[in-house]
Amino acid sequence: MPTKTSVKRVDALLHPTLEESFDPQSMIALVPIHSDQKVADIGAGPGRLSIALAKYLYMGTCYAVDVQKEMLEHVREQAKVARLGNVETVVSKENQVPLDDESLDGVVLSDVLNEASRPKTLIKEAARLLKKYGWMAIIEWLPAEGKGKLAVGPAASKRLAQEDMRAAMETLGLRTLTSRQLTHHRYIIVARK
Repeated sequence: MPTKTSVKRVDALLHPTLEESFDPQSMIALVPIHSDQKVADIGAGPGRLSIALAKYLYMGTCYAVDVQKEMLEHVREQAKVARLGNVETVVSKENQVPLDDESLDGVVLSDVLNEASRPKTLIKEAARLLKKYGWMAIIEWLPAEGKGKLAVGPAASKRLAQEDMRAAMETLGLRTLTSRQLTHHRYIIVARK
């Protein structure tokens, strides 16, 4: 008969936490990224993806963009611990990123669109930042049944359909390179301008 401890361990494997449900390397492997590019992680949060991107962009720059200064302070601390000098933090508003038009080679929107009041406006803002032939990656939670809080990720009502996000990118003239399930809980869409 299983013990409480073994049941909790199994539950943790079946229902991973936010951090455990997505390995940044799985995203990096699917995007057309090069080590000398300028890439923004919009909605960087504590910087888990920003730090992974910065390590890959050893000749480039990773812009960690977030609306919360406290999160960006954490990103700076993590970059210092990792001895990364190519991480720049940028405080933004929800749908306005204070970077120049066509200044970036890549943009990542990971777990941020489900929190945005106008997700399509944020996608449009991200597209504005991309150079010609720049790439955009959207990573979001797969739709789920139910209405309340789920074991992992946002409530079912906050999750965005993959087809809708892909259509929003294509409406802006971006061409889809891949659109697939990334993990048991998330999907990824990668497109090029």
